Amino acid sequence: MINWTKNVVTDQEAPQFYSPRAIWGFSVFFTVIFGAVLLALNLTDRKAKWIVIGVGVLYTAAAIFIINLLPQPNTGITIGLNTGGALLLTNLFWDKYVGKETKFRTKQIWKPLIISILISIPFLLALIYG
Repeated sequence: MINWTKNVVTDQEAPQFYSPRAIWGFSVFFTVIFGAVLLALNLTDRKAKWIVIGVGVLYTAAAIFIINLLPQPNTGITIGLNTGGALLLTNLFWDKYVGKETKFRTKQIWKPLIISILISIPFLLALIYG
């Protein structure tokens, strides 16, 4: 089991980040692009930000391509692919760019959640009515 709160602290001197749990959740339930943007918002290095966002975009494009090869949409495969991307972001990129042992305070997810829902609504409507 993943210990999502291992490095979360209340120390006001600690940086404030979107947590790996938030990044994982946005990646799985929206797409990896959403999780990549949250992770990029945690970073100060511009090159690292663009690498993370670029991987998020490429991963999501590859997932869409794979899903479109299927004869009919499959939610299980979609969630599985998104979970793979979430693990990539929260394990490889978090560890590399934030640090596996970095102590941090958590940022609230409400604003990104509302934005993500608003971005997703037109796509859901297009799927339903298209």
